[in-house]
Amino acid sequence: MLNLTINTIVAVSAVILVWCLVRGYSRSLKPNEQTDSISIENYLQKITLITGFSTYEIFRRSAEEWHVPADRIELDFKKYLSTLTIPYYVKDFVRRGQKHIDELYLGKGSSFTDKRLWVCYAFLVLLLWGGAAFLSLYVFPHILPGDIRSIWVVGPP
Repeated sequence: MLNLTINTIVAVSAVILVWCLVRGYSRSLKPNEQTDSISIENYLQKITLITGFSTYEIFRRSAEEWHVPADRIELDFKKYLSTLTIPYYVKDFVRRGQKHIDELYLGKGSSFTDKRLWVCYAFLVLLLWGGAAFLSLYVFPHILPGDIRSIWVVGPP
């Protein structure tokens, strides 16, 4: 029985380790350069989800650094809506903020490797195992009828 428990713990630990390694490796991969326009479109969607601004507002804010006139922004936005052509100032804005966008969108604190999450899991495991040990040693022997207690010799030492 002890061997089965140890083997189960080792197997679960191995699966968790492999999962963490694969997840870390997949996060370290850089986006493919061939899908540049698709990735910028995805980043525009991520920005709209994170900030709650419309795509037009993102165009307007990204044009502030380049001092693009308002009529040009409207023309570029209409062109974007019809042909999905992204202007240079929006591409520059997205490229400069890619790292921050990814951190905000993926949620830095929700990773399985977060130390606080490990502490929480360790606390829950100790609580569950400690509770199970307490129940089996001190509570169950007093609940069981006397003839079963004498057969199984259940109780604290």
